[in-house]
Amino acid sequence: MAQKTSNQFTPGGFIKVMSFLHLGIATTPVILAILFYFNAEDPELSTSDTNDIFLAIVPVVALASIFLGDFIFKKILKSVSQKDGLREKLTKFQTASIIKYALLEGASLFSIVIFSNTQNLTYLIIGVVLIGYLYLQRPTKPKIESTLDLKGAEKAKFDRTHEPVD
Repeated sequence: MAQKTSNQFTPGGFIKVMSFLHLGIATTPVILAILFYFNAEDPELSTSDTNDIFLAIVPVVALASIFLGDFIFKKILKSVSQKDGLREKLTKFQTASIIKYALLEGASLFSIVIFSNTQNLTYLIIGVVLIGYLYLQRPTKPKIESTLDLKGAEKAKFDRTHEPVD
């Protein structure tokens, strides 16, 4: 008698893994921001300190992470062929998403660490905005379907969340 393995690749499992990865990546900067904010001695909002080089660096890093993440995401997904199977498409989506999330997480962590060193709330605000943007990137079933332009048999296969893809 053949046994069913629990390691089968299903759309529902894929969505759960993607959601878990996204949550894990997004949680780290949130926790760090909270810890640094409540441990700050005298934080103040200042954008007028002309000797603070980070007033130029942090926004550039933040914007670069957003645009570079979107660029890489789109470039990887452009390599998805209509001939690729659903599993290959989902794998490329996962790779592109993780890169995008990591860039946003890195920029938000950078901003939050700079806040902890300077006590300037401007950097914490930038970090929180990046966390908010990262949250908006949360993978959902409709977003995945739309991004991968799933139609016909592939969409039907993706809709059967508990059936193996292979």
